[in-house]
Amino acid sequence: MCDNKVMKRIAILGGTFSPVHIEHVLLAKSAIKELALDKLIVMPTFISPHKSEVPLCSSHRLNMLKLAFKDVEKVEVSDFEIEKQGKSYTYQTVEHFKSSEDAELFFIVGGDMLTDFPTWRYPERILSACTLAVFDREGFYTDYDGLTKYFMDTFGKTFIKLNHVGRDASSTKIRIYSALSLPLDNLTTKEVEEYIIKNRLYQDFEFADIVKKTLPEKRLIHTANVVICALKRAKELGLENKKVITATMLHDFAKYIDYKTVEGFTVSEDVPEPVIHAFLGAYLAEKHLKITDREVLDAIKYHTSGRPNMTTLEKLVFVADMVEDGRTYDGVEELRKSYNEDDFERCFFKCLEEETVHLINKKQKIYHLTLEAYNYYK
Repeated sequence: MCDNKVMKRIAILGGTFSPVHIEHVLLAKSAIKELALDKLIVMPTFISPHKSEVPLCSSHRLNMLKLAFKDVEKVEVSDFEIEKQGKSYTYQTVEHFKSSEDAELFFIVGGDMLTDFPTWRYPERILSACTLAVFDREGFYTDYDGLTKYFMDTFGKTFIKLNHVGRDASSTKIRIYSALSLPLDNLTTKEVEEYIIKNRLYQDFEFADIVKKTLPEKRLIHTANVVICALKRAKELGLENKKVITATMLHDFAKYIDYKTVEGFTVSEDVPEPVIHAFLGAYLAEKHLKITDREVLDAIKYHTSGRPNMTTLEKLVFVADMVEDGRTYDGVEELRKSYNEDDFERCFFKCLEEETVHLINKKQKIYHLTLEAYNYYK
């Protein structure tokens, strides 16, 4: 007798999930439908081989995943990689489920990760055990035609392209917003937001409490967005996350402090009013917060004016302050596109040029350091 049994279709969606955000949920629902899945396994890593930071306590990440997916049919949250501990390698996970599940197996990845796939541990073993299902993310370009040819030439197997396009969402944004006690509307599910607040998660960002005391909510949102924006390119630029977070977290923290009341602080008369808070911030960071890292202090000090011969960190804070997602001035979309797609030095000069031309057109006083910076980099 002929066996007409149809093989089950199972996919794995892996990640750090620290924490799970709303796009994870939307992606899961879309993948279940598009791949006609019988089951989607959501798999939090113990430690990702691609990241240097140890994620939040595994039990919290598991609990939040269960809350986020409690009403999504066909989703199973698995603790396989957490129980295994150590670095979580995809080839081990897919081979385990290939041997334990009588099913056609898929592994879901973002298009931005597909380019790096050949550098993963044993990519040929991954493709032997499963088929990659790839989705797009806003703001990322992936050469699918070139990668299809490469995969066929190298591995003799290609991938499935999903129709789903994920919004530019990130767990980093949830962590930074949580640290600054900002609302998480539309970033994750309500149940996960309540869990984060109840358990006081992501409260260990240095200087977050200082910033919350000195800035109103609107400026806190700007600060959070600058931190998030800068972190996007920190690794590529060879910068330490800790330095980037400190400089961006404190870049505006003196904005609403009357500099005339700060003992020991002096500023020359030629410094325009909009620039003073940056100089004051660097002064307070050094004298009151006891920050000794000159690179961080200078990134705070010159984030508004710029100057000749800036360090990479100074440039990054200067640019992130101008292009973060909350900015709405004329021309910001072009600068933001440049930040996401262009060579960083080119983007930096575009931002410096935009600020200089803006001040000239508005007939506002231009601080001499800004003009010197413009001429230096031009």
